[in-house]
Amino acid sequence: MFNPSMFGVSPKQIEEAQEVGRHLGMQIIKHRKEGRLEVKFYLLNPDENYNLGEPVDKLCDQLAWGFSTMFGVKGKIVNVE
Repeated sequence: MFNPSMFGVSPKQIEEAQEVGRHLGMQIIKHRKEGRLEVKFYLLNPDENYNLGEPVDKLCDQLAWGFSTMFGVKGKIVNVE
């Protein structure tokens, strides 16, 4: 079983993070031969005014940190817009 406290995450942080899931869905498209994946967030309620850029920024930062920390992979995040 996954225990978030092993990674220094408090129950309050988990609750706040799960709030995101009440607003967003996610689609992940794998391009295995190219070594590429696409992650797209979408609003569960299209009429809601929710900033999609914030979870994108957080996921990018977490992914870069995780691969650097765990595997020593270095790189950069490129902003398109």
